[in-house]
Amino acid sequence: MCDPAYRRRFIRLTALCTFAYFVSYLSRINLAAVMVEIVSTGFAGKETAALALSFNAIAYGAGQIISGWLGDRCRPQNVMLCGFVLAGAVNLGVGLCPGGGVLIPLWAVNGFAQALMWPPMVRILTHHLRSEEYTVACKWVSWSSALATMAVYALAPALIAWADFRAIFFIGGVAALVAAVVWKVAYERGFSGHEMAAAPEAKAHAAGHGFDRAAILLLPILLAIILHGALRDGVTNWMPTLVSESFQLDSSSAILGGVLLPVFHILCSQATAFVYRRFIRNEMLCSGVIFLVAVLAAAMLNLLGGSAIISMLLMAALVGCMHGVNFLFTCMVPPCFARYGHVSLISGVLNASTYLGAALSTYGIALFSQRFGWAGTIWLWAAIALFGAVIVLLIAWRWQRFTVEPSDPGRD
Repeated sequence: MCDPAYRRRFIRLTALCTFAYFVSYLSRINLAAVMVEIVSTGFAGKETAALALSFNAIAYGAGQIISGWLGDRCRPQNVMLCGFVLAGAVNLGVGLCPGGGVLIPLWAVNGFAQALMWPPMVRILTHHLRSEEYTVACKWVSWSSALATMAVYALAPALIAWADFRAIFFIGGVAALVAAVVWKVAYERGFSGHEMAAAPEAKAHAAGHGFDRAAILLLPILLAIILHGALRDGVTNWMPTLVSESFQLDSSSAILGGVLLPVFHILCSQATAFVYRRFIRNEMLCSGVIFLVAVLAAAMLNLLGGSAIISMLLMAALVGCMHGVNFLFTCMVPPCFARYGHVSLISGVLNASTYLGAALSTYGIALFSQRFGWAGTIWLWAAIALFGAVIVLLIAWRWQRFTVEPSDPGRD
């Protein structure tokens, strides 16, 4: 990266996308952060709040595919701009509502708005950056989601004490609208000479039959990413309950342990990016190794988790491993399809599969733990991680052949 102009463009784009994704998370997870307060104040019932989160996740997952398609067919920077405006309007709408009657439809719309962010952003980064700098940029963007999570959960109690829970939605709404202005102005000024149009149809058509073969290779990857989503969000959602029931801790203390999750998210994403860049330039092989580390963490959780602190650390490590796998699947795999003109679409499909796994695990873990207890559930987590490792390791050699084909411009 010796070209000064390219280096400046890399720094500006990385900073802009990191800021954009930070604001996206700020205006997306705020409902979950204040859900207890929403229910306790009577703004909305527990069932209404839970349904709002469920419909948000459904809209977000389904919206990923639509967003991916739009990101390839339209200017991706404009797709993201629409997402910011829509998210800002919805957050302000929730903050202004006197009651929770419209919470479910509004938060479902917010799920779709947030889905307009990541797939187009992947295409933008792929278009402007070489593979080495793209990896670094994705690492920083990934960190921003963890930092936003910590910011929301640290800010929410203070805002509730100072005003009420609506303040977190006003902040999220204003931040999203400000981000829309910043995104439009900064992108147009900084990258006007590198404008993006729709993905070239001729390029995709020329690759025709090759994409059919690539799509078949994508099927086991989709299964692996569903498994990783089930572990990542399943363990995250049930960690406080497991700790509370296993060690008789009050709910506040158990929830506080969730602060470890974004810390391990950053650490494991950094470690994954380092290993990928320096040692294992094969996304399937690298994710297979991380899956095996997750198997070890789950086994140690059952064998050594005799205290709440050790158990929370091991669960945080398990979730962190899945964030590392997520980095490889959602950041590093989509650019491999650049020669087919489907970077954004592949990114959206992979992200949607992640949330399919998350949806299945939310209810599946509840049912499984009731019948087999938490010890049996933890062994289930180990089995899921092992199954994921087997899938990606079995296709690692075919994936290597696919990514080093001469027609692939995204590799160096």
